[in-house]
Amino acid sequence: MGGFSELVKNFDKTRIYIYDFFIYGFKRRGDFQHKSKRTYDDEKRRIKSWLVDYIQEDNSKKGKSVSISVDSGSISENPLYKAYYSKSFTEKDVNLHFFIIDILYNGEILTLKEITDIINRDYMELDEQIIRKKLSEYEKEGIIIADKENKKYNYKLSTDMADEFLENYQGLADAVKFFSETQKFGIVGNSILKSVGLKNDIFRIKHNYIVHTLEDIIIPNILTAIEQKKYISIIKFHSKNNEINNVIPMKILSSVQTGRRYLMVYCPEKKRFTSTRLDSTEKIKIKGKCPEYDKIYIV
Repeated sequence: MGGFSELVKNFDKTRIYIYDFFIYGFKRRGDFQHKSKRTYDDEKRRIKSWLVDYIQEDNSKKGKSVSISVDSGSISENPLYKAYYSKSFTEKDVNLHFFIIDILYNGEILTLKEITDIINRDYMELDEQIIRKKLSEYEKEGIIIADKENKKYNYKLSTDMADEFLENYQGLADAVKFFSETQKFGIVGNSILKSVGLKNDIFRIKHNYIVHTLEDIIIPNILTAIEQKKYISIIKFHSKNNEINNVIPMKILSSVQTGRRYLMVYCPEKKRFTSTRLDSTEKIKIKGKCPEYDKIYIV
């Protein structure tokens, strides 16, 4: 039997439990019918390890209930960011990360075959497709720069370093500290601060809707669908009819009263606009192109 670990492979499952504790609150073990009691216990232990200072447990005749309570105006860092740093990696992933960084560290510009040959010769035998996938992933994240030449890609390590930017541009560090606690920058700014050993020691935001950071994982797919004018399907948490198929995303709106964020969509079958709460949305699936998007789009 596998032991308990604070790290997770599937963030979606953990995200559901954080939502239940944080948004709906005061949940007891028996209220989680959609998962086993063992899963509930593991997820509760994991969340408590991240958010130990913000967990409340209340006893009643019906049993112990758990909730998350945070005064956003008194904290310098969104505690829910810790959930994003909990992803586990395989031994192969970790090894390959350091192999690639080590090979390209001195400014080398190499092809996929050259990188593969060096790894297989000096480190361990790995399939070329695995290395290609990792290089492609790092290119998207900006760690690696890929230039195509004669139908082949040449790879080099990006020279952009967060600490150098923060040192060379006056006031940039303070800007990152501020935006690390806003909806638009959030976890990205927090990651930059952590990478250079800094903390937000200046700003406090009274009405900081920290739960938005759990929704940020689905925002890229929404924005991509809007940019590419495509249909989407919306998968909802804990709903009998948990999938809304082939709707057209329009805008993301925020309530000035509650801070909740909503996705405005157009439903072709019903020929009307409607909205859905992002905090109850589990996944966004991008579908095909919508040829009439521009006619429907709300200005």
